[in-house]
Amino acid sequence: MADQDTALLAGIIYGEAANKDYDTMKMVGSTVINRLKSGKVEEFGGNMNDVIMKGYYAAKNPNEPYKEVQTRNFKSPESIEKYKQAYAIAGGLTRGTIEPDKGLFYFTPKEETKLRKTPKVFNFKNVKESGKVGGYTVYDY
Repeated sequence: MADQDTALLAGIIYGEAANKDYDTMKMVGSTVINRLKSGKVEEFGGNMNDVIMKGYYAAKNPNEPYKEVQTRNFKSPESIEKYKQAYAIAGGLTRGTIEPDKGLFYFTPKEETKLRKTPKVFNFKNVKESGKVGGYTVYDY
């Protein structure tokens, strides 16, 4: 994958998990890679940018960490270090030196409760739990 893909992936990892641990950051990056490699172009998109823009909250509704990445205006030295960690994870995932975790989706318990009430938005009958990372449950087809 291209360096541009690494930068895009690092941005969404940081945007979704800037204040999280390594495993959670890796989980975010892994779901992007898994969606990209799934072959489900209609559902997820066919390139890194499409996958990110179709499925990740921080990209669709830019939060502060995602805005920091876009502007390269990080708020603190700690933010810079977390972005460097996100970039290292993204680089490993795109180069294949870090094996992606399983999973295409991840939800906090609060998100899951809300989504279970709206099966037209996300139908849990179509997925199976594939693990837990941090405060998230991870799902796959």
